[in-house]
Amino acid sequence: MNSTPVQFYPDAAKSLIALTEALLVSVAARTRKPFYLALSGGETAQQLFALWRSRYNDPVRWKNVHFFWVDERCVSPDSEESNFYWANHLFFIPTGIPPEHIHRIRGEEPPAQEAERYARLIARHLPDHEGVPRFDCTLLGIGEDEHVASIFGNDTDLLQSDDLYAVSQQPVTGQYRVTQTGEVILASREILIALVGEQKKELLHRLVTRQEPTVTPATYILSHTSRATIFTEIELHSRELSL
Repeated sequence: MNSTPVQFYPDAAKSLIALTEALLVSVAARTRKPFYLALSGGETAQQLFALWRSRYNDPVRWKNVHFFWVDERCVSPDSEESNFYWANHLFFIPTGIPPEHIHRIRGEEPPAQEAERYARLIARHLPDHEGVPRFDCTLLGIGEDEHVASIFGNDTDLLQSDDLYAVSQQPVTGQYRVTQTGEVILASREILIALVGEQKKELLHRLVTRQEPTVTPATYILSHTSRATIFTEIELHSRELSL
């Protein structure tokens, strides 16, 4: 059985501050080398980018960080559905992050072609770990349907795919996305997960109290790594999530 530590804070804002401080400790420890960070999207990521802009907006803090993406919707970078759009407008532009440190997934390109290009990009930039490019830190969310990255319940084969990035399809909307696969997520040196907001309460309690072993993208990732930490304001009886 694998256990994931869960860190509790008085409110969502303090949870995101704690996650950021943990990230910046790791960044500071690698002052003379590039730090490869994989960003997620969604509402929590938008809160995080706004926090970074307001509280951590000194570009010196981020000078060695290269920003990549865990996943991206197949839309224009100017679309409000784009994960890049929010990172760019809420954080990169206001903070003055150099464009050469920003490595976006091109959601406007043909999905399969872009998944292959982005896989080659990370293989070229990132150090190798047992045959898989290794991020220094991956920021993940977990959807209420227990998807991670853009790996949904209908795409669980992507958890063990030999591809580094692949095309997935959102099961409700049918929207295509480009996503990291499970092996790339699990190769990361550190995985920081923010589960904040009332809408995530039922999800977190379900993960903790589940009696029957159920394989979902979230349970697969959490049960196959010892390098993940969850940050939340949702009180639980246990300080570990055991899977």
